[in-house]
Amino acid sequence: MTAGRRLTCTWAVVGRRTGRLTLVGDLDHDHADEINRVLVEGLGAHPGLGAVHLHCAEVAFCDSYGLSALLMAHRHVRAAGARLQLDDLQPGLTRLLELTRTLEYLTAEGTPSRAEKFDT
Repeated sequence: MTAGRRLTCTWAVVGRRTGRLTLVGDLDHDHADEINRVLVEGLGAHPGLGAVHLHCAEVAFCDSYGLSALLMAHRHVRAAGARLQLDDLQPGLTRLLELTRTLEYLTAEGTPSRAEKFDT
């Protein structure tokens, strides 16, 4: 088994109550732990966020370990009292989430609130 494309995760606060984690690379066994390491640091440094957006436009691949990391990210965000939003899902990741019936679980919290729209 060859290692996939390295995953980089970039944290930013884009509004008074909105965080953004941009993912670039592969969500696989070798790299997916980076999501939660960066996310936990970001949430700890910015308490009181209402939403966290995971930008997934450049996620090239996701295996079952990557899926597990996304589910753990959801738990971390919810535990911090915020809402997780997955943005710019690629077809392969969307298909994996549909097949595992986790798409709705990870995205069901729906559209941003009116206040959040004006916060970003």
